[in-house]
Amino acid sequence: FVAIELRQNTYITRKSMADQRSARLNWALETICTDADFRQFQRRIDTDYDDFDEDERYRAWALGMRSLTSMLDELVAYFDGQISDTEFISLKKNMDYAARRPNVQAAYKFLKTGYPKTVQDYWEALDSTRQATFTEEARGA
Repeated sequence: FVAIELRQNTYITRKSMADQRSARLNWALETICTDADFRQFQRRIDTDYDDFDEDERYRAWALGMRSLTSMLDELVAYFDGQISDTEFISLKKNMDYAARRPNVQAAYKFLKTGYPKTVQDYWEALDSTRQATFTEEARGA
């Protein structure tokens, strides 16, 4: 009975995290498609972040917080064995892209101490030096 409960709980956890990952991506893509201001702002994060005023940086930071919190939570779950290696492929791709965005790096500085050392070490080992663009990611570069 306990084994069955554990398997069901593990399945539910994995399914929930996969659903959250999908919802996060769908929200971003739908908003990019339907909101010209958001689409322009997303592009400017990659090209003009250094020239942002205080309000724009705060807006970008909040967007980074929204994205990064769920990714780091999933990374904790992966290290705890609640996400399979197959499911991790999608998470890793999202993290690889996010690590190259300056607003996500700013959010990470705020969130960092709330996560275990394994998560911090993994995130900090990602390549954050290249500039990220949605076009590049869509091509699979």
